[in-house]
Amino acid sequence: MGRLRSRRLAGLLGGSLDEITADQVRGLVDAGATEAFDLDFKASTYGRSDADKRSLAGDVAALANTAGGLIVIGVAEDDHARASRADGVEISDAEAARMRQVVAAGLSPLPAFDVILVPDGSDGTHGFILIAVPRSYLAPHAVLVNDSLRFPTRNGSTTRYLSEPEVAAAYRARLADATERRSRLEYVESELTSQLPNSRETWMVVALLPELPGEVTLTRATFVEFENAARETRVGTLGGREDRHFKRASVGYQRLRADDTEHNATETPYGAVTELHTDGAGAVAVRLFVPDGADPTVLVLSDELLAETIAWSLQYLAVHAHERAYADGMAEVRVSVRPAVHVGSTVIGNWRAGNPAVAGRRLSSPPTVSTFAQIGDLAEGGVGMVAAAARLHHALGHAYGYPELPQLTLDGGLVWAFWQGARRAALKDWAQEHRVPIVDEG
Repeated sequence: MGRLRSRRLAGLLGGSLDEITADQVRGLVDAGATEAFDLDFKASTYGRSDADKRSLAGDVAALANTAGGLIVIGVAEDDHARASRADGVEISDAEAARMRQVVAAGLSPLPAFDVILVPDGSDGTHGFILIAVPRSYLAPHAVLVNDSLRFPTRNGSTTRYLSEPEVAAAYRARLADATERRSRLEYVESELTSQLPNSRETWMVVALLPELPGEVTLTRATFVEFENAARETRVGTLGGREDRHFKRASVGYQRLRADDTEHNATETPYGAVTELHTDGAGAVAVRLFVPDGADPTVLVLSDELLAETIAWSLQYLAVHAHERAYADGMAEVRVSVRPAVHVGSTVIGNWRAGNPAVAGRRLSSPPTVSTFAQIGDLAEGGVGMVAAAARLHHALGHAYGYPELPQLTLDGGLVWAFWQGARRAALKDWAQEHRVPIVDEG
């Protein structure tokens, strides 16, 4: 249920939505939970008639159009919309697939949603079906009712249809949100880059913005948790190679901040700095330690170092968004390289043979590249995160004339031949832990 993040629902269920059990679902009855804008009970499964299919699609659309939420199938409610019985229903993969197909056929545009089977018993044929729907940035979503498109929304524990002026306002809000998100991402990035020293060093900057923002309440406890986590973070590495940590933590306006200097307010970051905003957005800058070349005005960027730094940064920022801020949905991510002040041109190469090997074109400045990915996939750090990192890595390569850079595959694997031997032991451990495939292992 990684796409739906709700502290309120997690509190009602007594635990994370990602690991829900039948006992937790039955606990809704004991707690006297009531239907609400984000919670809908169904005593039985949706039927196969056209009306039943419209009802399923409409219920999903209503949650996506409002604030997201959970449909719990197998729990009945009383006359006051309180959970009264949890008898469960028959569950199967076939039924889950049917429900996904009904929603896909009945909604336009299709929102993100999950169908989760929660077994209650050893045979796995009886239990509860949960439909988890995050709030959608593509709202409003429409269903076909009597040959016309209707736009359902939740009004407390009931569903109503938007009026024509409300639909028009929803479309305007969608366009405005897209513009505001882009401006917000640029702001988050620029706020961090303004903290970087104007020096002879080269930095990679990665910024992330969730489509559905979350919220972190800044308190003493929040700060201590962040500070402790920052000091344990190995910066810029997937397999624990570098002994580089954040050392100094602080807070700013609606953000947490850390860098790798000691507790001296006059020091500037040496090799790493991050700002994590309370809405789940964030940015991190990592110094790229580039070996000295024969021509100091030409910066040779390591394809291997770029791949690892991008991948680490994606997961680091997504964990803040997903686990600390409870942000949800897709995330837009931007990557830029900021060369040292003396650099006149940049090129991508590698050091696998001991000396820099360069085949691409030179650019006066590196491009800024971006992609979109599910926040939950990025935070998990598995195949989805590596695939997103590969899209960004390859996009950088395209600008320099490479059809693709070789370390990462677009389906989320590591290509073994293009990682230096000194890195392989740590990378293999990391890949096994995160179930990332290793391609062409020798």
